[in-house]
Amino acid sequence: MTDLVLFENRGVVRVSGPDAAALLDGLFTRNVGEAGADRAIFAALLTPQGKFLADVYILSPQADTYLLDVPEPENLTRRLMMYRLRAKAMIENLSADWAVGAVWDRTGLPDDVSVYADPRHLDMPHRFMGPRAGLVPVAKSEAALGRYDAQRHGLGVPDLARDLLTEKDFILEGLMDEMGGVDFKKGCYVGQEMTSRMKRRTTVRSKLCRIEFAGPEPAFDAPISADGWEVGRIRTTSPGQGLALIRFDRVEKARADGHVLTVDGQPIKLTPPDWMVVPQMSSAD
Repeated sequence: MTDLVLFENRGVVRVSGPDAAALLDGLFTRNVGEAGADRAIFAALLTPQGKFLADVYILSPQADTYLLDVPEPENLTRRLMMYRLRAKAMIENLSADWAVGAVWDRTGLPDDVSVYADPRHLDMPHRFMGPRAGLVPVAKSEAALGRYDAQRHGLGVPDLARDLLTEKDFILEGLMDEMGGVDFKKGCYVGQEMTSRMKRRTTVRSKLCRIEFAGPEPAFDAPISADGWEVGRIRTTSPGQGLALIRFDRVEKARADGHVLTVDGQPIKLTPPDWMVVPQMSSAD
C-alpha cells in the first residue's frame, strides 16, 4: 500500500488560457513561468496591505495551464474570479475529483498523479496532486497527519495555511523568504509594496520558530510569556515540538533579564533550524 497522507483542507484549482500566466503573475509572490510539469513553485496570495491570505504550490503540466494546490479551494476560486476581469483565462475548482497530499513512498501511485519535491525543504516528503480515483491513503486518520507534522516540525517547516493567521500575519513572519516563496525582483503583485518594504527595512520582528517542550502539547494560539510579558503565540504542535510566532526583540530582553519562556506554566525552548534567519534585535517596544 502506498505510504501517503491526504490534505483534506486543501484542493486543486486549474487556471488555463492565453492570459493565465499574466493573471497569476499579478497576484502571486513568484513568477509562474518557473513552474513545470514535475517542478512546483511555492508562492503566496496576499491582501493589498501585504497580509497573508493563502499559500500555493503551482505546477504547469503544459503551456498556458497551471494547477494550484491551495487551501480552501472554493474561497480561492471565488477570489481569482474577482481578479480575472477581462483576462482570457478559465478558472476551475477541481477539488471534488482531485486530491493533494504528501507521499513517503510513491510506489503504486497511478501514472496520472503528479509527484514533486516539496519546494520548501528538500528533506520534506514529496507532495502530489491528482485524481482522487485510485488514491488509497494509508490513513485519513490523525495518525498519518501526525507523522507528517512531526517530520515538518522537526525540520522547522511551517504549514502556512495552519501556522499563520489569514489577513493578520505577514508572509515574512512565516519564513516565506527562507523557503524561496518570494521573488523580490519580479514585477508587481498584490501586497508587494508592504512585503518589499519589510524586506528592505528589516522590520520583521516576529517569525515562526521551532520550539521544544517536555510536557503536554499547548493549545493553538496560547500565549508564550516571560515573567508575565507576552513574547509569542503557539501555532501547530506535535509531541514535544512545534512552531510558535515569536517576537524576537521581546525574547532578547526577557533573556537579558534572566526570564524563562513559558506557556501555561510549562517551560519551552526556542530551537530555530539552521536555515532560518533569526531577527537580531537590540531592544523591545
